Amino acid sequence: MDKKTRQFIKSLTLVLISLSFYLPAAFALEREYVVRLADAKWQTSGKKNYQCVLWQTKPYYGEGKFMHKSGHQVVFNLYSNTPVMSDAKVIVQSEPPPWRHDDTVFEIAKMDFQRGHNPLTVKHPYASRMLQQIENGMSPVIIYRDLADGRDIIAVMLSPVNFRKVLAEYRACEKTLMDFDLQRIKNFRLYFATNKADLTARSKRDLKNVLRYLKMDPAIRQIRIDTYADSRGRRRYNDKLSEQRSDSVIKYLLSVGAKRDVLYAVSHGERESAFSNKTSRGRAKNRRADIQLLETPPPTEEEQKAIEVARKAERRRRLQQKSIFNKPEVIEKPPKKTSSKDHVQKSEQTSVVDPEQESVPIDDEPPAPNFINLDHLVDKNNTRVQEK
Repeated sequence: MDKKTRQFIKSLTLVLISLSFYLPAAFALEREYVVRLADAKWQTSGKKNYQCVLWQTKPYYGEGKFMHKSGHQVVFNLYSNTPVMSDAKVIVQSEPPPWRHDDTVFEIAKMDFQRGHNPLTVKHPYASRMLQQIENGMSPVIIYRDLADGRDIIAVMLSPVNFRKVLAEYRACEKTLMDFDLQRIKNFRLYFATNKADLTARSKRDLKNVLRYLKMDPAIRQIRIDTYADSRGRRRYNDKLSEQRSDSVIKYLLSVGAKRDVLYAVSHGERESAFSNKTSRGRAKNRRADIQLLETPPPTEEEQKAIEVARKAERRRRLQQKSIFNKPEVIEKPPKKTSSKDHVQKSEQTSVVDPEQESVPIDDEPPAPNFINLDHLVDKNNTRVQEK
């Protein structure tokens, strides 16, 4: 073996050793999940006024679904039989089919995907763009890296074959969807301005949607209205303000076609606040009306009277508990078991609870000023004499 040959073998060995550090990346796999043309199939289903679904099954991977709910935009969910094992950067792009090789590939969206989550969700407006591309004969592709080392490239392609056969049915379902969230309208809140009982434009729109929902769901037999106020001002004034807010909601519902026998209102005033009254944000959330659509009928007039009597009795009980004149009862504890040594040191005695050591809630927060005119408490004639 001559000198040149030995040098060539040595240099080649060094090159192979240096490349050995990069060989694992070179052996990364690219897994493509594509439906065969003969098996390409789209399916659609939905519930009138509620939701429309359009999906395609991907063999050995899962399925991709376009979902459109009432009051929401279209989203695309890619369900995998096995969750993603590592955080991934996802690219969604549109590719032409093999018979349209002259068309170009363009990117639709980029997003981050966290491991363990299922499905991978593409939100609006990118999901609508994907749907539009399939309608135009293009193939959206979702690309990301998977496995623990993040080297394998996963590509899931949606085929446009046989898409238009079910598109008309899907579009017909979309026309029945409502422009508000049907789940939210069954339990939502209306908010009021400070010291006001007037309904806002948003509140009126939501109340109109309540009537639209009742026409779709005949099982609803009660519209329950719970109104609240913040803690500023006197308690009696807040009770009246809460009643005014419930009256304004009832009057508006009746004006737009609601029946009186399905309405049931309860005014809580400043009691049972769901948020803290120590901050302006918490007080703003407490100036509200909670609207619930229930399948149970409202209580009868006799039941409402009994409920109101029970509520007033409960209020009086709570006020008595908070009163500074309501001292806790002295409770005698049973004697402690002492050993012979303890008996020698001190005699067996009973221990009592010291009332001064127990914390008793005291409602001593001063009310907000009401700007009462106190002129009638002053003798104006004497004042004039002193001024002279």
